[in-house]
Amino acid sequence: MARPPFRLHHIALLNVVMNSQTLTEAARRLNISQPAVSKQLKQLHADLGFALFERQGHRLVPTFEARAMLDQVSRLNASLEVLNRLAGEFRSARRGHLQIGCIPSAAVYLLPKALQAAIGGELQMLCSVHTGSTAQALEWVETQQVDVAIAMKVRDTSRLNYSPLLALRLDCLLPTGHALAAKRVLTPQDLAPYPVIGIELPVMVSTGPGTTAWDDALGSVRVRVDSAHVASCMAEAGLGIAVVDSLTGRGASARRSLVRRRLQHTYEAEIGIYRPSFRPRAGMVDELVAALQAEAEGLRP
Repeated sequence: MARPPFRLHHIALLNVVMNSQTLTEAARRLNISQPAVSKQLKQLHADLGFALFERQGHRLVPTFEARAMLDQVSRLNASLEVLNRLAGEFRSARRGHLQIGCIPSAAVYLLPKALQAAIGGELQMLCSVHTGSTAQALEWVETQQVDVAIAMKVRDTSRLNYSPLLALRLDCLLPTGHALAAKRVLTPQDLAPYPVIGIELPVMVSTGPGTTAWDDALGSVRVRVDSAHVASCMAEAGLGIAVVDSLTGRGASARRSLVRRRLQHTYEAEIGIYRPSFRPRAGMVDELVAALQAEAEGLRP
C-alpha cells in the first residue's frame, strides 16, 4: 500500500506558502532555509503526482489543485493552532482559555451578563469572544476553534450538538416621536408608507414551517443589512424603521431615542448554543451555558 502523500507538517507548509508572495518570504515565516522549503515542496509534488504551485517570475502561484485544497488546509491549520494554544495554556498553568463564537446581537444583548455570572471572579480565566455571522460561528464550531457558539438555529441541526436558547419574533424600532409609536402592534401594511431598514437572514437559518419573508408585504425597504444591531443603529440615525429580531429590539429600545413595537407576522426563529464534537469538555463551558440559559429565561418575548 502506497504511503499517503500528506503528513501533518505539510499543512503548515502549504498554509504558509499559499499565503506568501515568494519562497523567501515563506522560508522566513517558517523559520527554515529557502532550499529546505523547495525540497519539501518538490518531494510533496513527487508523492502527489501533480504540482501544487507554478513559478511566475519570482512568485509561486497556486495551481487549480492547490486552490481546491485551500479550504481543508485552512481548517486543519486552524485545528493545529487550537492544539498549540491549549498546550500553551496548560504550560502556563492557567485555569483555561474560553473561546466563544457569537452573532453580534447575542454578543451585545445576551452574552455580557451571562459571562459575568460564569467567570466574573475567575482571575486566571482568559476569555476570547469572536463575533460573526451564523455561518461563521458554525465554521468555528466544526473546525473546533471555539468551545461554544451562540447563533441562529439552522435548518438542519441533526449533525450538530445544538440546544435551543431563545425563541425570536420580529420587532420594529422607531424614533420616539414617530407617528406609529402610538400603536402597540404594527403590521407590514402600517410600515408600507415609511422607509424601512431590514435584516437579511442567510438561507441556512431556520424560520419555522410556512413562514413567509418578513418583507413580502413591504415596498419601502430602504436599507438591507446582515446584522440586526447595525439596523438598530441606522434607525437611531434616522434612516427609517428597523425591523429586527426581538432580542435586538428589547436591548436597543433601552436607548431613549427608540421605542420598540411588535410586528405582527408569522416569522419564527431561534437562537441556540452550538458545541464542538471533539474539543475537550470544560466545566467552565457548562457554567457559561447554564448562565446563558438563565439570562435567556428572563428575555423570552
